Amino acid sequence: YNEYKSYLSMVKMEEEEENERSLMLLGSETDETSTVNISELYDNIIKLGPAQYFAWFISFAIKATEFGEVALLSVLIPILRCEWDLSVNFEATITVMIYISYFLTVPIFGKVADIYGRKPLLILGNTLLSLASISSAIATDKWCFLLCRVVCGVGVGIIGSGDSLMLELTPNTHRVTCITVKMLGVYCGKFLVSLSAYFFLATIGWRWFTALAALPCIVVTALTLLLPESPRYLIVSGEEEKAMQAISFLSKLNGVSLPSNLRVTVYKSESLGRIKDVFAKNRTRHVISLSMILGSNLCVVYGLVVFLPLALTSDLCGVGLVRSTAIEHTCTKTTPAALSNLCVATFWGVAGTVVGAFLSVTMGRKQPIRIAAFIQIGVVFLLYFCFNLTVVNLSAAVAITGVVNCIEWVIINEIFPTKIRATAISLINSVGKLGGIVGSSSVYVLLYKSPTSLITLFLTASVFCVAGTLLLNKETKNMLLSDVDKDSIE
Repeated sequence: YNEYKSYLSMVKMEEEEENERSLMLLGSETDETSTVNISELYDNIIKLGPAQYFAWFISFAIKATEFGEVALLSVLIPILRCEWDLSVNFEATITVMIYISYFLTVPIFGKVADIYGRKPLLILGNTLLSLASISSAIATDKWCFLLCRVVCGVGVGIIGSGDSLMLELTPNTHRVTCITVKMLGVYCGKFLVSLSAYFFLATIGWRWFTALAALPCIVVTALTLLLPESPRYLIVSGEEEKAMQAISFLSKLNGVSLPSNLRVTVYKSESLGRIKDVFAKNRTRHVISLSMILGSNLCVVYGLVVFLPLALTSDLCGVGLVRSTAIEHTCTKTTPAALSNLCVATFWGVAGTVVGAFLSVTMGRKQPIRIAAFIQIGVVFLLYFCFNLTVVNLSAAVAITGVVNCIEWVIINEIFPTKIRATAISLINSVGKLGGIVGSSSVYVLLYKSPTSLITLFLTASVFCVAGTLLLNKETKNMLLSDVDKDSIE
């Protein structure tokens, strides 16, 4: 009984100390101005609540619709091949043009996001994505369809330039959760497209299927209008009045009362979105290592997105090994069995993301991403062998790339200051999409000529990914975003 009373007293004392810290941060109501750093405001005052859950849900939905649209093409290609008599080269062109338009769009709009804000780009990108999806459904020929997919890539690129907003609305202690939810959207989008194709594609046809895929994009666009702009960005850019309005909105959603004389600070900068600042103060190594990791990883990830449905409808197996001789390019529609296996394989990307998040929280960032990158080499090497190709090998490859992808995005979002965060992420993302262009286009170039050469490419990219992880020299697990901002001006 006495021990229990002592425990209750200790809990009460801890609660009183927490309240005292909060009061110290806010200052007295009688003070002329109560000043608090924005990281302390998020961590100790606003904390985690409905505002963050809403932002995370939108982040998840944005990524699910964004990558669902990209994965949609891999399901449609075998059908369009028969309907429009597509050549291998034109199939490759449709796929690659999405990534090329993304590659060209991201660096431009990343700088725009650092100068004019994150939220407008999310709205613009989702609007373009919705229009592209609807237009794809009514395309009359392959050239119209190609144009629609280019617009789709531009929309996806614009979204990628502004999605650091969600991280900037999140307390430091929950950054990994924010990034994990976003990355779960990536693989859930691919999985839901595969699952929907299994149940509905043959019944309603590809046009209705593509049109219905636009509905989530439209809903997400409407929901994004309800989000506030990043207060951290607004203060850095000198718009304190708008920042306080956004903070007030977040605090009301979380049921927190703030004093009327509150003033929130961050480390301001007169220059926003300058590319030369991305490479200043020893950040060049970060940019190089993260670009190597993301570019090589996305070479495998996007290659697998295209490879999976084609592999599941192709005669890949020779005698125990994947064939080294050419496969015939024929009009062969994806079977329900192939779509079922595609669902299984893409689902393991969700599992890989969860594992990556768990490792990030428990072990940090550098060590687990290095371990996962080394494991990826072994898993990709097993793709040379034909045993259980559709379930075991491909699922393992998708899962381990999901682990690497999750951890690398946690690092990318944490390591750069607010004034150049969107610019830096966009530059690295554009290099990543360059890897995606190589991986996805190589599937069409090599699969029908020399399948083993394609797997060799994936293996080479995995080795390059390991080299990038070995260049990482900073652990970001316990870093505060405000400390990153402070370091950028000292």
